[in-house]
Amino acid sequence: MTQQHPGFSVRYFQQEQDFEKDGRPVIAVVVSLWTPKLSNWSAQAIHDLTMQAVTTIRDQGGRPLVIDSSAPTLQERGTTWHDQVDAFVYMGGPDVHPGFYSDVDLSTEMPWIDAKADKFCLDSVGRAVAEDKPVLGICRGSQLLNVSQGGTLVEHIEGHRQDLGDGDMGFMDEKVELVPDSQIAQILGGAGTIGVRSAHHQTVDQPGSGLTVTAYAHDNSIEAIEHEDKAWVIGLQWHPEEASANEEHRRLIFQSLISHAEQPALSKSAVQQ
Repeated sequence: MTQQHPGFSVRYFQQEQDFEKDGRPVIAVVVSLWTPKLSNWSAQAIHDLTMQAVTTIRDQGGRPLVIDSSAPTLQERGTTWHDQVDAFVYMGGPDVHPGFYSDVDLSTEMPWIDAKADKFCLDSVGRAVAEDKPVLGICRGSQLLNVSQGGTLVEHIEGHRQDLGDGDMGFMDEKVELVPDSQIAQILGGAGTIGVRSAHHQTVDQPGSGLTVTAYAHDNSIEAIEHEDKAWVIGLQWHPEEASANEEHRRLIFQSLISHAEQPALSKSAVQQ
């Protein structure tokens, strides 16, 4: 049996400078620091990805605020913490409970899935999108973005991760094709094929309301989505914050997110003019 990890504390990722109100935009990093049956391997992956995200946010001029979606006390608060946040990053993690996008009963228990954390995240991303706040969804975060807008997910897909057993997934190199004129293509220097780091067995199926597909994988599965009517709402199925991912791509993506957090929400047409 895989040894279970107790999960990390939010304090582990924060620095004193993160709480200095010095004009930098506050960027929420929403991640479940504990999940049911959390293995040591998965816990280390959560640690490494979250640490890279908060470090990149600091480097690009933002103030990271780590939000643990698995914390019961925070779940009880709903989205009241949004009032102090300028932009949102929804990180990777376990599958979204299919009860949120299919006819499966939400009370059905499933391995590694925390439906309460899912609801917390869905309420959060739903509010962030409705208020036209900058939103970056990564892997699970992209799936949450899609489900929050009424979309559905492919519950299992092969060929996009290393299967390490016991529910653990390792990263792999993958090629994705960026759609011309999409925001993510503009951010990364134009349409075409790019190399990314992936570790997923689910992805977007039917895009939710207002969402359009902006990148595809080799098997034509969906690798990125963005909102047609919001200034900066992007979901990426790959992991720009993974240690071996393209550093310049990571910088450009987070830099763009933070630059939009520093200005009032504008329509996408106004931003692109």
